Amino acid sequence: MKYYQTIAAVVLMPFLLSAKEKEAAPAVPDVSVEKVSFGTQVNEAAFDAKALAGKVLVVESWGVNCPPCIASLPEMQSLAKSGEKKGLVVVGLEAQNSSKEAILKVLKSARVTYPVMQGGNIGVAHNGIPHAAVYGVDGKLLWHGHPADDEFKRKVKEALRAVEK
Repeated sequence: MKYYQTIAAVVLMPFLLSAKEKEAAPAVPDVSVEKVSFGTQVNEAAFDAKALAGKVLVVESWGVNCPPCIASLPEMQSLAKSGEKKGLVVVGLEAQNSSKEAILKVLKSARVTYPVMQGGNIGVAHNGIPHAAVYGVDGKLLWHGHPADDEFKRKVKEALRAVEK
């Protein structure tokens, strides 16, 4: 009987830990989009920081020397394209102080057409890249974390429901 209990504990432990981690997730900081700083734009995408009111904003901090970051660019492009008419604005902030040429090379390869800046800050403290922040139509931070997290897309969809048509 102990053998089966040990096996069950080993199999179930990751699920129990992840549930406990979700319960202990810190509250989203009280931050607004005014804390976001946009660096120097490197691509030709249309962008007006003053026109963000009433829109959902996703800001991703990434780097040209970060394989997970580069892997997330096509997903961000897809999100930007599919959400554009719904009131979504996606902006990339290259965080590794790379040259404009190096950034543009990666953007071309990933077929990124949303605005990308050299430098900037997503408005909330974070460790590591890629890291995304989702701001709602009211300009308040709704979520931040790794863009591959399931909660990321859920929060974007939830935020888009609040966009006035």
